[in-house]
Amino acid sequence: MWTQTLDPLDNLLLSALAAALPIFVFLLLMVVLKLSGVLSGLIALAVEVLVALIAYGMPATAVAGAGLSGSLTALWPIAYIIVMAVWLYRLAVLSGRFDIIRDSIGAVSADQRIQVSLISFAFGAFLEGVAGFGVPIAICAAPLVRLGFAPMRAAVLSLIANVGAGAYGAIGIPVLVGAQVTGMEVMDLSRMMVVILRPLTLVVPFLLVMVMDGVRGLRETFPMTLVVSLAFSGVQAGVLWFIGPELADIGAGLAGMVAVFAVARAWAPERIHREDDAPVPVPRAHSFNEVVVAWSPFYILSAFILLWSLPPVEELFTTGALGGTTIAVPRRG
Repeated sequence: MWTQTLDPLDNLLLSALAAALPIFVFLLLMVVLKLSGVLSGLIALAVEVLVALIAYGMPATAVAGAGLSGSLTALWPIAYIIVMAVWLYRLAVLSGRFDIIRDSIGAVSADQRIQVSLISFAFGAFLEGVAGFGVPIAICAAPLVRLGFAPMRAAVLSLIANVGAGAYGAIGIPVLVGAQVTGMEVMDLSRMMVVILRPLTLVVPFLLVMVMDGVRGLRETFPMTLVVSLAFSGVQAGVLWFIGPELADIGAGLAGMVAVFAVARAWAPERIHREDDAPVPVPRAHSFNEVVVAWSPFYILSAFILLWSLPPVEELFTTGALGGTTIAVPRRG
């Protein structure tokens, strides 16, 4: 049974640098030398193995076991979720349904400050809960560009918006894995994150508006921004505290979208803000049934995720009648 030493070099700074070396190598190869992601990852992996063997004295068998466990985790569920999320997005685009989604979003408000709250913050959080791993940033930037945003600005705003949801990832995987690695109860870690991250989550919608339009923009959109922030953070905190991390982003994202739609029906800013005086796109009118069908893959997916996160369903696949379909991979130190 091998136990990792946190300071193998008897110098905390040197030990930290040794542990971070594979990350530095990966960034150097990708950013400076412009190598492909696959090649950079393989070289960084080789460096990581050498650091584990030489600097940390990790046995070769433990290195191999950790590598196998990491590979299985990367393939299932991480890579599988990403592939399926992109497939769902491409299906919506090729079927023409994503244009209806975009038009339904654009019809809420022509003000780009509100559009960012709806798309990048609320809808982006929903996608983070479904897919995670950078997928929401890429998908949310596309409709923003179609609504008149500069491509780089759309990507940056979507990246900032993802701060409110990124800690919980796809169906709570970061929290679930964190609890697994530390030996904590999932609900204990989930509730700790409520306490630690609430202030940051509450601030994100206000930060988005200030990045776009400064203090004036914050003053002009304060009613909408406040309601979205409270609805999003409140639902996320409630889900984390009482249910667990699986639906934290999905529930919060849906709450944020409902908040935007509800407030927009009763209130609108006096001044419509458009980046660089971009023209206001005229969204096409769609019937209620068309909008419902266009959004249907996302709320059907939410229903399935809610279903399989319920304890009785989990027990069905672990100790219940379908327990034989679950393959358990033992973890050893």
